[in-house]
Amino acid sequence: MVKTFNKNDMFALGLISIIYLFIAYRLEFTFLSFLSELPSALFFISEEMLPINWGSYNNYLTPLLDTFCVAIVSLVFSSIISLCLGFLCSEKTMHFKWVRNIVKSFATILRNIPNIIWALMFVPAFGVGITTGIIALTVGNIGDMTRFYYETIDEVDLELLSSLKATGMSHLQVIRFGAVPQAIPGFISWTIYSLESNIRSSAVIGLVGAGGIGMYISNNLSLMKYNTAAMGIVLIVTCAIVTEIISNILRKRII
Repeated sequence: MVKTFNKNDMFALGLISIIYLFIAYRLEFTFLSFLSELPSALFFISEEMLPINWGSYNNYLTPLLDTFCVAIVSLVFSSIISLCLGFLCSEKTMHFKWVRNIVKSFATILRNIPNIIWALMFVPAFGVGITTGIIALTVGNIGDMTRFYYETIDEVDLELLSSLKATGMSHLQVIRFGAVPQAIPGFISWTIYSLESNIRSSAVIGLVGAGGIGMYISNNLSLMKYNTAAMGIVLIVTCAIVTEIISNILRKRII
């Protein structure tokens, strides 16, 4: 059966159209202006970034390794912190509502600040380099990972927890032997997903001085070595695809 548009659908469509037109007018953007600028952009890519300087890949190996290290180290730190906060957020493991609300609000604040903003704030404080990248990604990931973890804990079987509690187990023992075993597959899945995100984010925050391959790409762009910078972009895309493929395989085997 084909669904027809009703008055509510037409109203929503009209409202979205008005909002789009207002934003386009505010930004002085039109689809025609995009099409008119597209040939010059394609010309720049073909003339300045192509052919890619494939011989410069050796210069990217160390920054690329740094990017992976930043992603992994920050993931370890943020996972430990977020796991603790996740148990404080879930109503299955924390019975005090005021504690849950405070921790959830804290995680929400962190989650709504992009990683690149954290990097911009920490570069003046800690200087340019890998340390800043680790701190920025750790703080930036806590918000998302806390939500991932506490939603996973919320999905555990409440009847099992009640049964364990009825046997005389303490609250911590119920969490250890009841909640944790059920939530482990979800923890692993979300942690692997966060690793994928971390690798991409660590490359991006490097553009503002947080170390890794992003900073090397930024330096080459500043020196107008666009074909060398293109080599770095190719490596980032390749690593992101390979990481996603491996993580999907791991998730299918673990879960």
